[in-house]
Amino acid sequence: MNRLLSELRRRNVFRVATAYLVVGWVLIQVVSLIAEPLGLPDWTDTFFIVLLGVGFPIALLLAWAFEMTPEGMKLTVAVPADDGIATQTARKLDYAIVAGLVVLVGVIVWQQLASPQAATAPELAARAEAGEGASVAVLPFADMSPDSDQAYFADGISEEILNVLVRIPDLQVAGRTSSFAYRGQDQDLREIGSALNVSHVLEGSVRRSGTRLRITAQLIRSEDGFHLWSETYDRELTDIFDIQDEIAGAVADELATSLGLETGAISVARTSDLGAYESFLHARQLFRERGQANLELAAAMLTETLARDPEYGPGWTQLSGVYWVMHYYRQGNSAPAPELAVRWNALAVETARRAIVINPADAQAHAFLGAALTENWNWIEGLDMLDRAVALAPNDPDVLDTAAQILGKVGYVTEALALSEHAVALDPQGAIFRNTLGNLLAYQGRFEESNAQFRASIDIDPSLRFPYANLMWGLARAGDMAGTQSALIAMRDRGHLVRGDEDLIEPFVAAQSLTDMQPLAVESRGFVRSLYALLASDIEYYFSRAPIRDIDELPSNWANYNPFWQSFRGEIFADPRWKFWVRRGDLVDLWRARGFPSQCRPVGEEDFECLPPSEMD
Repeated sequence: MNRLLSELRRRNVFRVATAYLVVGWVLIQVVSLIAEPLGLPDWTDTFFIVLLGVGFPIALLLAWAFEMTPEGMKLTVAVPADDGIATQTARKLDYAIVAGLVVLVGVIVWQQLASPQAATAPELAARAEAGEGASVAVLPFADMSPDSDQAYFADGISEEILNVLVRIPDLQVAGRTSSFAYRGQDQDLREIGSALNVSHVLEGSVRRSGTRLRITAQLIRSEDGFHLWSETYDRELTDIFDIQDEIAGAVADELATSLGLETGAISVARTSDLGAYESFLHARQLFRERGQANLELAAAMLTETLARDPEYGPGWTQLSGVYWVMHYYRQGNSAPAPELAVRWNALAVETARRAIVINPADAQAHAFLGAALTENWNWIEGLDMLDRAVALAPNDPDVLDTAAQILGKVGYVTEALALSEHAVALDPQGAIFRNTLGNLLAYQGRFEESNAQFRASIDIDPSLRFPYANLMWGLARAGDMAGTQSALIAMRDRGHLVRGDEDLIEPFVAAQSLTDMQPLAVESRGFVRSLYALLASDIEYYFSRAPIRDIDELPSNWANYNPFWQSFRGEIFADPRWKFWVRRGDLVDLWRARGFPSQCRPVGEEDFECLPPSEMD
């Protein structure tokens, strides 16, 4: 045995083995770094490692069998002892090994310096208590697939990871709309983290080829751009759910270590049917893009999803949301047939209830259910569902915005405003969130602030029609005739048509005075008449022209449906006709059951009064 070891040392077999392993390790790191930027196949890393593994015994065999001589390589057995240069070769191999080890130590030292230093227990406790740094933004994963046709799939992975992280107590997660606004932008992650006001940013990419997936993810510290964690996953497509959980779990663990968070047990709804999941991802993307055609296709795809997996709760929740917003996005703003709108709302209620049965902790399902119930004037149960939704997800901007919209309509403006401001803070790039905030500020008579939010909403998403109309109404309530006309032109130019008064728009925007507008208001079917009444601050004209229906009918026009909107700068609240509208909308029953809004109070057993914004404390 001693003779064998001595011969192995003489022939430099041990040195060759050490040099091979050190240099091979360095080469593996290089290949791993350049594979994705060069667009190399997913199997490149694996192939290279296998190749090095196969070459290792061959290198040892060559070191044993051959020796360098002044005449070149010869079989060791054919070389006299005094003709070999094994000593010189050994020295060269020693140099190579030392150089490789220096590189290895350098990389290890760099990784240690680049990683955050472990905090002491008191520091972790202080950070956890203060919430310092406990925030993250999940950027949309890049689609690196050969045909660049997997954006919806990459978005789905990003959003599922976000949905896991948002369930971690004390972890603030940037809203989807704001973080996804950085899609495809080659911007410094430190700047993105600063803009989104988060301490960490998660980014990644997805490459899908057939049934194979390569997903990369990395967690960056916003303050200095250091990589805290990164991983590459090469799996079959059927493993997608495990990969999502692994990434979210790794990020959660890293944040927990550095910030002192308690991650706890995190569970999300899953479907085992990959086809159902893909249909769901497509439908969710269409729902977010809105539009009549998109929503109709989303409903069809979600129906397919649920046919394949009837117990997939998120599918029922998403379908409820589609049916709830369907009638707001008719082509050309054409109103659906009344019976169709009723049918959609009934489906929104039915599907939301099904989602809640599957998952009683589904906040979004509660929010959709609450909103759909209020469409039927079922205020008490509807607001109860919205209260539950907010309790389940106090940091979900979509849930907060839905609740704020409904609460504002029925008078709970102060409560709604707090929810809306929180939604905007969580997701400042959400155009619809700023639109809601603008509405609520208008309810309080804060018209300049309100109009600023509407303009911000338009800047974020020029295709969203609501802020155009709301800006126009806000300017009209402020008595700004020129501004109202300009806003109406902008609304029309974006293709947002006005039902019923199409023939009066051109003369209305050309009018030079309220006197010119008054005859148009007489001809109006409702839209121009309301604008004129607001501009002229003519309550009598407004009420004299407002449609009055039978006492047994629920209110159907917008002013009746949302009596706090047409505020006429507050004085309308004292008008008995406005109070009649409120009673017909069953709002007084709601207020007595849930509590009166901050600006209203009961008077005796039957009456009530509300104060205009100017008289509120």
